[in-house]
Amino acid sequence: MELTKEDQHTIEQYIRQAHGGYTGPVGIWMDRLVDLHMAYSRMIVSMALVAARYESKGKA
Repeated sequence: MELTKEDQHTIEQYIRQAHGGYTGPVGIWMDRLVDLHMAYSRMIVSMALVAARYESKGKA
């Protein structure tokens, strides 16, 4: 998974908002973030694909 500077900026903004508009420095360990969330992301994608297949069969 390759994340860009824009991805890092977006993640930083979420962190700032989650902490009441924090304005100090934010360190993001991108490799660790990927490790922590990749399994969950794969599960969400799998569920979305199953739902899409189910919906497409119902509308055919």
